Amino acid sequence: MADPQQRLREALDALDDVFVPAQDFALDGCLYCYGEADIAALAGPPEAVPDDLVMTPLSEVLSHWDKPEELLRRMLPRIARLLVRGERHLDAGLIGTRFVEANWTGWPPAETAALRELWVSWWAATLDQYPAPVAAYDVLNVVTVVTGALNPWLEVWEHSRTSSATRHLEELVDLWCFEDQLSELKLGFFDEYDATPELLPWVLGHGRTRIGPRYVVQLDELEQYSSYLHPPGDPLSRW
Repeated sequence: MADPQQRLREALDALDDVFVPAQDFALDGCLYCYGEADIAALAGPPEAVPDDLVMTPLSEVLSHWDKPEELLRRMLPRIARLLVRGERHLDAGLIGTRFVEANWTGWPPAETAALRELWVSWWAATLDQYPAPVAAYDVLNVVTVVTGALNPWLEVWEHSRTSSATRHLEELVDLWCFEDQLSELKLGFFDEYDATPELLPWVLGHGRTRIGPRYVVQLDELEQYSSYLHPPGDPLSRW
C-alpha cells in the first residue's frame, strides 16, 4: 500500500507540472482593496508572489478580479501547499465554496484529474496522522463541498482503522456534538451542503464502535436529544 504522505507529496508535485502559468498574464483587480503593486505581483511569476497574497484567489469574491478563474489556476500549486500544511487562515467552508464558484470540474481534464488526486491524497494523509496539519473535520468540509459528496469520504474513514483516524473521529464528535451541531450541520461558506442526513447516522452507528467511552457518552446524549432525530413536537424533543 502506498504511503499516504508520499502520495500527497506526489500529488502536490503533479500540480506544478499541470498548472503551468502563462507568461503574458494581465490582471485587473479591485483597487479599493489592493494596491497596483499587489495586482502587478499577482500577475507576475507565481513563485514570486508574496506569501500574504497567495490565498487571495480564495479569500476574495470572484468579482474582485477580471480573471478570477485564471488567477486561481495560476496560483494553485502554491495555494495547495499552504492548504495541506495548515498555513492558511481561511474558513474551511470558504475554500470549498470558492473552488465550486470557479467551476474547477470544468477546467481542462488534466487539471481536474490532478485536483481530484489532491483531494483524495489530502484526505488519506490527514487520516494517517494525528494531529494533522489540518483537522480532519476541516478537510472533510473542503473535500465534501468541492466534490458535492460526503459518503465517499466517510467510506474511506470507515476503512481507515488506525489510531490516528480514530482520534480524528473523536475530535469530530467532541466538536460537532457540542450544542447539537450535528443535527443541523451545513458545510460550505453558504451552508450549501446539508451534511446531517449522512453524517449523523454514520457517527451514531459506525463512529460509536471505535471511539472512547467519554465520546460515546456524548453520542448517547445526542441520540436522545437530537433536534434532527426528535424535532419539535416529538415527545423526546427538548427543543
